[in-house]
Amino acid sequence: MKARPASERSQKSWIEGVFSKRECNKFIPSSKDPHKCAPGCQVCQNLVRCYCGRLIQEHNGIDYAWTLSAAQGNENEPWSIEKHTVKSPTDTFGTINFQDGDHIYHSKYIRTSYDTKLDHLLHLMLEEWKMELPKLVISVHGGLQNFKMPSKLKETFSQGLVKASETTGAWIITEGINSGVSKHVGDALKAHSSKSLRKIWTVGIPPWGVIENQRDLIGKDVVCMYQALSNPLSKLTTLNCLHSHFILSDDGTVGKYGNEMKLRRNLEKYLSLQKIHSRSRQGVPVVGLVVEGGPNVILSVWEMVKNKHPVVVYEGTGRAADLLAFTHKHLDKGMLCPQVKEEIIGMIQNTFNFSRKQSKHLFQILMECVGHRDSMTIFDADSEEQHDLDLAILTALLKGTNLSTSEQLNLAMAWDRMDIAKKHILIYGQHWKPGALEQAMLDALAMDRVDFVKLLIENGVNLHRFLTIPRLEELYNTKQGPTNMFLHHLVQDVKQHTLLSGYRITLIDIGLVIEYLIGGAYRSSYTRKNFRVLYNDLYRKHKRVTSFAQSLSQHPLHRRRSSGNRRKIWSSS
Repeated sequence: MKARPASERSQKSWIEGVFSKRECNKFIPSSKDPHKCAPGCQVCQNLVRCYCGRLIQEHNGIDYAWTLSAAQGNENEPWSIEKHTVKSPTDTFGTINFQDGDHIYHSKYIRTSYDTKLDHLLHLMLEEWKMELPKLVISVHGGLQNFKMPSKLKETFSQGLVKASETTGAWIITEGINSGVSKHVGDALKAHSSKSLRKIWTVGIPPWGVIENQRDLIGKDVVCMYQALSNPLSKLTTLNCLHSHFILSDDGTVGKYGNEMKLRRNLEKYLSLQKIHSRSRQGVPVVGLVVEGGPNVILSVWEMVKNKHPVVVYEGTGRAADLLAFTHKHLDKGMLCPQVKEEIIGMIQNTFNFSRKQSKHLFQILMECVGHRDSMTIFDADSEEQHDLDLAILTALLKGTNLSTSEQLNLAMAWDRMDIAKKHILIYGQHWKPGALEQAMLDALAMDRVDFVKLLIENGVNLHRFLTIPRLEELYNTKQGPTNMFLHHLVQDVKQHTLLSGYRITLIDIGLVIEYLIGGAYRSSYTRKNFRVLYNDLYRKHKRVTSFAQSLSQHPLHRRRSSGNRRKIWSSS
């Protein structure tokens, strides 16, 4: 394990200052412990576990002898995270080096409490770990234990997940462990890593208490080697080496799942509030992808659809996924016929080895999931209509959200997926508000989406009418890209004085820059007298109309006339 240089101490101190670990500070015997053969038996005492999952001697700072004598009085006290764990600054963060054959994979990681503040977590990811804010979040849910997928389904899953991620700039979020669906995600990334066009951010959020070889990870701002091979006799699991980042969710327990899902759901919700692009009015969309899975996956789907997040269910992968798909397909106007209802309850009993009472309870949750019909998409790889998982994921977002056609187009543009726009958005009969396509053209130019510019021209945007003086100046003043910073410096050189903060570049400035770059051999039309007269007249009218409208706003009777005058003046200019 290698320590970081002293120059990074400020980062380390910030992380220790805002991120915490949790540890149990009160021993309360678990009712699941083996029966004590006789009072004072040392063997039995050493096997006693607390509700947190640790043995009595594994509780730091607790008097061992006193705790044993006091434990009898604590047996009926309910253990809780809030009352019986304490927070302290995290001592586990840095970079993991995974050795996988000839390859070494590097992953950032941190151990932190499951109730960590989300603004701190996002700051860590974007500023310290240098991740790019996602334009899409694909939250993969499925079985924690290993399961087999038929080769065709696995290939479709691998290709679709990777394509959806790398073409849109998505984050993939999983449990991050080296088994179950997280391992299938890792296999998908490994199979396509040599062909990958861009880095795919894959975030694993497992419970700290289920991780094998924890001692390898403990250290402040360290680079450590991690052994990804697990002990077959252990109930713990290892991390999957193909994940780029790990948030090790700590609730003070050992060997237990559950609270990491609270952190994961909260992070996904917080990400959905961030703007997908500075030109976009849309937050980061979140889509769930269900592959196989146990009863908890059905609960996760219910949480997602309840919060208006669309879900894609991969039919044919088994258990929870197939139950969701079967119920969804047999639902007719929100109802199931009695025979199908009984069949599904029987399937739940056989799939999860549940009692009839448990099966009926899960059936009710299943019905609530499929009741959100517009939020669920069933992907069948054998269907003639569905071939690509990435298209199913992206179109599910368009179908399962209340976005207008303009917002859908803006989303497809942010992903740079012209195929989605062409097939599902810019289609015959689609209603567009006046000026919506012109606004889309402005966004396409500012985002540097060349294919979308061509597509919008094909769909009726007239460049002669579109390129007005105000729109051209808006494009020259957009904050996207390094070229506009360079343009700002050029204007400063031409005008020979420092530009004030917030200075807006004019078309006359652009004309001066063109003449400066060509070296005086060319006279720009933007600097000619007739253009200056037109330009000054245009903005004089605009200022006059603005001040006129402000004065009339004090008199409600004249508002309608002022708006009409404004339209007439702008159209004539």
